[in-house]
Formats: sequence, structure tokens, C-alpha cells
Amino acid sequence: MDRLYLEVLFFYITQFMKQTISKITINLLIFLFTSLSFFGQTSQEYQDSIKTEIRNLPSDSLRAKKYYAASLFALQRLNDLELSRLYLDSSMHYSQISGFTDSEAKCHFLYGLLERIDGNYDVALAHLDTNITYFENDSTNKAYAMFQVGVIYKLKGDYQNSLETYYEILRIFESKKDSFAMASTLNSIGNIYGDIDKYDEAIENYSRAKEIFIIKDKKRDVSNSYQNIGDMYLRKTDTLNARDNMERSLAIAQSINEDYAMANASNGLARTYLNSEPDKALEYYKEAESILERIEYNSLLVKVYRDLGHYFRDANDNTKAILYYNKALVLAEELDELPPKEGIFEGLSSIYESENQYKKAFNYQSKYILVKDSLLNKENLKSINLLQTQYETERKDKEIIQQQLQIEQTESELQEKKTQNNYIIGLAVFLFVASLLAWFVFQQRQKRKDQEIITLKREHQIKTLESLMEGEEKERLRIAKELHDGVNGDLSAIKYKLSSLLELNNTVIQEAITMIDNSYDQVRAISHNLVPPSLINFSLLEATQEYCNNLDAIHPIQIFYQQIGEVVSIPKKAEVSIFRIIQELVNNSIKHADASEITVQISCRDNMLQLTIEDNGKGFDKGKVMGAGIGLSNVESRVDYLEATMDLISNDQGTSWTIEIDTNKLDDN
Repeated sequence: MDRLYLEVLFFYITQFMKQTISKITINLLIFLFTSLSFFGQTSQEYQDSIKTEIRNLPSDSLRAKKYYAASLFALQRLNDLELSRLYLDSSMHYSQISGFTDSEAKCHFLYGLLERIDGNYDVALAHLDTNITYFENDSTNKAYAMFQVGVIYKLKGDYQNSLETYYEILRIFESKKDSFAMASTLNSIGNIYGDIDKYDEAIENYSRAKEIFIIKDKKRDVSNSYQNIGDMYLRKTDTLNARDNMERSLAIAQSINEDYAMANASNGLARTYLNSEPDKALEYYKEAESILERIEYNSLLVKVYRDLGHYFRDANDNTKAILYYNKALVLAEELDELPPKEGIFEGLSSIYESENQYKKAFNYQSKYILVKDSLLNKENLKSINLLQTQYETERKDKEIIQQQLQIEQTESELQEKKTQNNYIIGLAVFLFVASLLAWFVFQQRQKRKDQEIITLKREHQIKTLESLMEGEEKERLRIAKELHDGVNGDLSAIKYKLSSLLELNNTVIQEAITMIDNSYDQVRAISHNLVPPSLINFSLLEATQEYCNNLDAIHPIQIFYQQIGEVVSIPKKAEVSIFRIIQELVNNSIKHADASEITVQISCRDNMLQLTIEDNGKGFDKGKVMGAGIGLSNVESRVDYLEATMDLISNDQGTSWTIEIDTNKLDDN
């Protein structure tokens, strides 16, 4: 199985799976892990598992799908063409008896691939034609089936039909704005032009493909494009440009450790050194031969054998030359590929002619001419030139390709690895998916833990604030009681005794009594400020109004109170915190603002309570004051406790505090 087969097969697998196993995500995951579990199975174990699964399926259409998937698995993972065909026959049977025409058409596509691999090109074309007819209105599926048709025509040496097919595919991908598929098709068109010695046209198509691959960051394909361009320059005898492109190709291939690309580039570089440094050329040939024999990539290995035959022929080592030509010929026969035979027959003819074996020389020369004539004739060239002209005209009119380079299209791996490598790949995929799922689960758990920690911290902070505020209120109550019961009592007693002396009409005593009255009022005010009786006996609104009225009566500053909107009803703890905020901010304005007016406003609408304290004083520097004093720190702590938001505006026109509280967040404790 070669690279072109893999490119299309993997795409078709994706399309099939999307259409048959994509109802919900969990089904896809079940299928993924089920498939991955097969990677470690033997062929017999896999067959046994399929039999068990088939017996449990309730309908023929599901059996058709399962057998199709099994056929793909046998082809990809088990590398068993016979088993793949057996499962495909079963899929076709159940597709037909269930009337599942979509599955039947897909079976024809896979039959086409299997027949192509077996070298039965005419049978393969018949199956692919059936698939194309069915998907006539599905341009994407049609294009990928046509791609295989183009490959088969090229392998048969029918360049005219191959090129015509590729140009039609290119137009489809242009309309779909599928830039990666366009690049792959341009590369195939370049291959055909190279085979018919139209080097400039080949370079143009390879270069356009290369630019797309660079944008897509497809390094292996960029390497391949450089190699193809270098090969065309070499055929034009432009050795410097050929070597430059092939060295670029090899450098990229080595950077990604891609066997096929390294072998391809090494083979190309060998040919650039063939005339100038033959020993260096042989080193590159041997490197390519070693890699390709190891990975069993015969479609390129046949060309390396052919080129090694040329090398030893030119070195007058006819024995080795004939050995390599024959090895190349065997592979060409196995692959049923016509193009490599042209160089093989020409090389063998020249060797036998140099050895005066004219009969053999004539025989191979005749075969060479026959192959060359089959590959290229005047009618083919005329048709190809016409196709090229038609396409170039359309391309120049549309100017599509450069505007479509950002669309992604997946590309599959270079070739099918051996069964052992497939097991390793499968295990790697399984581990990756398992790791990904484990990472995802871990991340979700970590997020939950982080959220729990934040919640616990928040609860701890709230409890701490509650404890602090409860302690503060208790301390206020204690101090207020001591002032009321102790100092006030003493002041009252002193006043009583001094009052008894007023009969003496002593002015000094009268002044002392007046001072005691003032001290009494101040102590009483402090006591009420610490634990205002109104807040204990009344609501927040009533307590705030009484507080503002009292302050307005004893201070020269005018203090206004306003209540707007709905009557607010909130837990007592929240009322205490809000009242303390009002006290702190009003006291700050009285002490520091040099204001003539202070306004306290409470409004409530739609469960949103807004508290506004404003003065017309001198303002202050927010950066220096915020957080610097105990009072404002207490305000900030209480705002946090209430889960409220606070906004401050302060300038030489005055200061405005706005605090918004969502009453739904206030716990009723």
C-alpha cells in the first residue's frame, strides 16, 4: 500500500465513521476504546471477537456497518488483504439485503482500493466508477474516489486520462476552498508533467503545492516538494538548482526523522553528484536503498534500483548493473508500473550492446521503444496541452488558490507500517487518549477542589468578620453600660450636691453645674453612639433617621436624612453593620471634611439597597487615606462581609460614598 492510498483511505475512514458512529459523544468514545483494544489482538482473536459482536447486533444494516469497519481494520491494522476482502464481502451482502445503498456505495470504494492494491486496475476502475456515480451530488466523496482513479490511470501510463481526472478534482477542491487537497492534487499533476518531460510545467505545479504546504506547516510535504522540484531541474541538467532544492529536502526530512522523505531526498542528491562526484553519489544511493528496503516502500525502491543500475553501467561494472536492473524489473512487474520499465529496458539494451550481445540488446531496445511510445504520443501531448490551457484560463479568471490557503485538510501518514509498528502506534494512541482523559478528569477535580478551598476561605472570612463584629458590639455595650451606670451616676450625684449649694447664689457653682450638664450630655451621646437604643428597638431606617436628627441638633453642620423606595427588611446583624458604616462615614465628615452639609440617603428597589453619604467639604486624597485608618478599614471589612460594592468620589467639591447591597445575599442569622 503506497502513500496515495493511505491519504484517501484515512479520509474515507473518517467520513464513514462520522456517518455511522456519531450519534453522541459517548458512543464515539466507546467505539474508540473498543477499536484500540483490538490493537494487541492476533488476527484469529480479532475474527473471534467480530463473530461475537455480529451475533449480538439486532439489524442487517448494523451488521453491514460492523463488517465494513472490520474490513478497514483488517486492511489497516492487520495488513491482511484476504481477511479484509472477506469482511467486505459480508458488508456488501448485508448492505444489499437491507437496502442500505449508502453503505453499498462505500463498499465499492473499498473494493476499488483492494483491487488496485492487487494490480487489477480495470476491476478497480469499475468499482470506483460505481461509487462516483452514487456520490455524483456529493463532490467531496466523489473527488476522493476520482483521486484513486487518477492514480490508477497514471500507474497504467494513461497520462491523458490521469491528468484530465486530476484537473477535474482540482476544480472541485477549489470550489470547496480545500487548500490542502488542492496542494496534493497539484503535486500529482506535477508528477504527470514530469513523467512526460514537461519540466517547466511540473516545476510550476510543484512550486504552487510547496507554497501551500509551507503555510500549512506540513514539513514532510514541503520536503517532498523540494525533492520533486530538484528532480525536474536535474532533468533539465541544471545541477546547481537541483542540488539546492534536494539539500533543502533532505534537511527538512532529517529534522522530522521521516524515513520516506530522507530516502527520497538521498536518491535525488545521489543523481546530482553522479557526474561530478560518483563516490558521493553512491553513498547517497546506498543510504536510500537501505532505508527503503527496511520500510519496504517498493514504489520508490524500484527507482533506486534502476538508478543504481545506471550508476554501475556508467562505471562499467556491468555485472552489478544487470543485477540492479533485474531487481528493479522484478519490482516493476510486481507493482505493474510502466514508467520505471522505460529506464530499465534502455539501460539493459545499452549494456548488452556494449558486450556485443546484439540480440538481447535489440530485444530490450524494442521493449524500451514500446514502453516509451505507450507512455507518450502526439495525441496525448495535444490533449494534455489543451487540458492545461483550459485549466490555466479558469485559474487566472478566478484567482482562487492564494485566497484559500487557510483551510485545513488532514493528510494521512506516508505508508502502512508493518503489523508490529501498527501495534505500537495503536498503543501510543491509546495511551495518549487515556492520558488526555486522565488529565481532563484531574483538571475538573482540581477545579472543584480549588472552588471548595475558595468557599471554605470565604466561609472562614465571614465567620472571622462576624466574630470581630460581635466582639466589637459586646465591647461597645460594655463600655456604654459602664458610662451609663458609672460615670453618668457619678455626674448626677455631683450635680445634685452642687445644686443644693445654689442657694448660696454662687456664680462659680452655677458654672460648674453647667459644665457637668455638658459632660453628662456628651457621655450620654457617647453611650448612645456605642449602642444606640433606637437600633435595638426600631428598624434600620428609623434608627438612622433618629441618629441624623440627634447629630443635627448638637452640631452646627446641617445633617439631612432621606429614604427612597421600598421599606427595607433585612437581618439584624446586617442592620448593625450598615448602621456602623453610616456612623463611621458621617463622623469622618463631621471631624475632617470642614463641610456645612451632610446628606444620608437610603434607597431600596428590586432587592437592591443603596446607601449614599455625601458632604460638601474639602475632600481628601483617596490613595493616602484608604486603608490607612482603623475606621475606614472597619468600613471596608463590613462592606466585604455584606458582599456589597463600594464606590468613592472625592474632590475639592466634596465627598460621596455609594454602597450597593444585594439583600438576597444577606443571611438571616
